[in-house]
Amino acid sequence: MYCGKAGRGVLKAVVLTYVVAGPITNMGLNAKEVVRVFACSTQLSYNLTKIKYARMYKPLNKALLSLRKEVDGIKDAIRSIRDVISPIELEIEGMDHLQQMKAENDLSDALFDIIQRSQKDARQNHYSLDLVTNESGQYEKTYLDKMEIRCENQLSHTVTLCLNAFSSAYEECNQAIPAYATMICWPLMLPRVCNVKQLLGPEICNSRKQLNPGLGIGYAYLKKVKRELTSNLTDIKLQHKVKYERELQDVQDAKETGDRVLHAFHEKFVTMELAITTVNFCLALLFLRIAYSAQSYHDMYLTSIDFDNVYITGYFKRIDLKRRRKDKFTLLPLKKMERNRYVDVLSTYYLLSERKKLLCQILKVMLEAVTATTFVMLDRLFYEALDVVRMHAKESQPSSGVQDLEIKVESKGLLSSMVRRVLEEMSSNKQYKMVSNEMCLPRPRAMPSLFYFKIYGGYIWILLLVFINPYTMRLRRLICSHFYPVREKQRILHLYNDILKKRVKMDKTLRRRAVQSVRAHYLSGENLLSLRIRFPQMLGWLEALPVARMKCLICEETAPRDCDRSHRASTIQGWHSCVKTRCPFVYCEECWREVGSQCLACDPALAELSDIDSLSDDNPPRH
Repeated sequence: MYCGKAGRGVLKAVVLTYVVAGPITNMGLNAKEVVRVFACSTQLSYNLTKIKYARMYKPLNKALLSLRKEVDGIKDAIRSIRDVISPIELEIEGMDHLQQMKAENDLSDALFDIIQRSQKDARQNHYSLDLVTNESGQYEKTYLDKMEIRCENQLSHTVTLCLNAFSSAYEECNQAIPAYATMICWPLMLPRVCNVKQLLGPEICNSRKQLNPGLGIGYAYLKKVKRELTSNLTDIKLQHKVKYERELQDVQDAKETGDRVLHAFHEKFVTMELAITTVNFCLALLFLRIAYSAQSYHDMYLTSIDFDNVYITGYFKRIDLKRRRKDKFTLLPLKKMERNRYVDVLSTYYLLSERKKLLCQILKVMLEAVTATTFVMLDRLFYEALDVVRMHAKESQPSSGVQDLEIKVESKGLLSSMVRRVLEEMSSNKQYKMVSNEMCLPRPRAMPSLFYFKIYGGYIWILLLVFINPYTMRLRRLICSHFYPVREKQRILHLYNDILKKRVKMDKTLRRRAVQSVRAHYLSGENLLSLRIRFPQMLGWLEALPVARMKCLICEETAPRDCDRSHRASTIQGWHSCVKTRCPFVYCEECWREVGSQCLACDPALAELSDIDSLSDDNPPRH
């Protein structure tokens, strides 16, 4: 039974166990390695971020936090701008003493009986036509007016000094010669001599000629710069603490994330291992199928006399020889149709039914081998992909190094001091270890070579059992006959009598066989044979295939090539066909003689057989 169908089923279960324990389990282990690489990569990314912060952002942050004193110095420097700009503002916008100057100018004008300068409309519009267009023009006009008032005030002072000088000279002259004072000292009483402005001309105090153009624009920008630099000094702050930290809930770090992923995969992997163990246990129970099949054959051998009773043994031949010596009707040699049903225990040839089963079983085994190969190839592909990542993703950088950075700032200014402070913190001379990704590279596991031998060796052994199956099936009867010789003789006598009865009714047996073959031919549906017959010109080449050729109506032997049914008798090839054009059936030489050299398919008496008569009386199939 181990070499039969039950044994092959157990062997297939064993090979399936090897497939589960080999490529499928190995894919699970490699998948576990992928999960480990993912968890390790997460931690590596976190560590690289920490190192990047320690080497780049932390020194910069420390340097910026150390700039508090420099920030205070910058504030003081900016505040000193007020001291620089205040005198300029006072000069351009200051209006102190202008009213006194205007009063002195009006007094000077009154001495010479001329219109007072403060009341002149000309001065009010003197610079307004082309200057008062914007803020800068207003600043320039104001300063020009201020400069003109100052100039006129200087002239007024000159007139006053001049008048005072003439007045003093007149008094001294009057005191020196009082008798002739009126005659001699009167030229000293001419005040118009001191009218300096009239003598110098009206354009003497035109201040536009004395100032460079663009004064108002430059002063407006200076005011704006002052406003921008000094207005936001209180807003300059160097903040290095987070005043409020939002409390985070259910947050896990990189290591905890990796551990959780590994733990979750481990739980799934344990479940898979439990399922594999259960499958292996169930497959192990299949070994009981061999004992069950052996016991079933044993029981059927003893209870059913027709069960697997198809063997022509030595005892069968001795019975036939005795009948031959007594000139009685004998069975040996068997007819061709009988040789396809009964097995000679000394013959090494396969029966027709055994050849059909052999091809079907080989195809099944090959299909199962292809399925197993699919898992093997998937496992190998998975391994090769991880191995390529392992070979090409590894970093070839040294494991350690020295960071030596020194930057000098030689200037002594305020900004230079700030830059120097920042760069001093970033300058370093320290040794450090490089972070390598070697621990995070996948380490794939290749399936052991022993599993290749077990899997494909198992299928080769199954194919060998398929080929020797017809011979091992005959051993079952031999073993039972050894333990039950009396039962074996009964079975052989029954077989001999059964064949003898059928031989006597050979004509009816042949007709029954013909009915079965004719019905099977017309009920088979579309196949290669029907297509070749329907389209002989187009598909005649299908005759090269055995499945596309006709078979003997009685023994079902496949006709040879070039056996044309249009010939009445093919004496060269030993095959015969019906003379009727529409009859496609053929006969081998021996079956043609058995049917009396006439086509049973065309016999009108064939239609008289009932459906019960057309049923096969063959023995049940052997297992």
